[in-house]
Amino acid sequence: MEWILSGYSGIGLFRDNRLMWKEASAGLSYWVSGDGCLFAAEEFSGRAAVRLYRRDKDGWTLGDRREIPGGELCHLAYSSRNRALLGACYGDGVVFSLGVEPESGRFGKLHSCFSQGDGLTRAHCVLLNSAEDAVYSANIAQDRIYRYALSGGVLTETGFFSLPAGVGPRHLALREDLGKIYAVTEYSSEIFTLDLHNGEVLGRISTLRPDFAGESYCSTLAFSPDNRFLYAANRGENTLAVFAVDEQGNLSFASRQSCFGDWPRDFALMGDGNFVGIANQKSGEAVLCPRNLKTGEIGEPVWHLPLKEASCIREI
Repeated sequence: MEWILSGYSGIGLFRDNRLMWKEASAGLSYWVSGDGCLFAAEEFSGRAAVRLYRRDKDGWTLGDRREIPGGELCHLAYSSRNRALLGACYGDGVVFSLGVEPESGRFGKLHSCFSQGDGLTRAHCVLLNSAEDAVYSANIAQDRIYRYALSGGVLTETGFFSLPAGVGPRHLALREDLGKIYAVTEYSSEIFTLDLHNGEVLGRISTLRPDFAGESYCSTLAFSPDNRFLYAANRGENTLAVFAVDEQGNLSFASRQSCFGDWPRDFALMGDGNFVGIANQKSGEAVLCPRNLKTGEIGEPVWHLPLKEASCIREI
């Protein structure tokens, strides 16, 4: 199993628990891959850039870098069908679509680049549908989920869904088979279930213990490969909340697990769902934990991998 861990101090490729390649570079807070390329976001206040790496034996070689007119770039998605890299900027609400030329390992045309809505705006997610012709983007400051059509790499806004004021939607997950979209909120620490077609709120459930009295901010969420469980990370409570998902896509609390560190900025289900990798930003490491496929529960870490300000972990 190969996986990549990135953070504000650099990026590294691991084969199981062995470090195969590492590059020390500031601000690499998020990454995605596709068409033989690895794309990394540079997240800085007031500016943004993306990097394109190509595979080179046991590591990756930088092929191109492009500055984007935005600030605090925090999330990426890649569309192979459109040959386009999509991004969301927390600092100024900018979303963009940048052409990619995988054969040459270079970036192409900047197809789209604009800010969401008016006033204070903070985009924090770009999520593709399976057909790669629609994009959903959460905006924390505006309590909205924006919708875009994607064609030839060009983004065209088709509307937005509104959530209750002040909840702060941060990341999204889709169940297209059920016609539902799920939003985890940074400010209210909840998961909202919405109708994918009209944005009607169908349910909301807290990710925190009922007696939790401290400050906590959700970071991300993900379904298990079989869609039987939905996981959400709590920064502050320092847990992963596990929810059972019924055949209609309704959520019910299943269990709560430690993140085995401080401030789980990101996590991912890996190894066909047999493991959960957690990037703990403030404790500066990632942990890899076994997962019970039947109950969804997470076990004690089998590996601890240090990386200062770890922020994104994915299998590749």
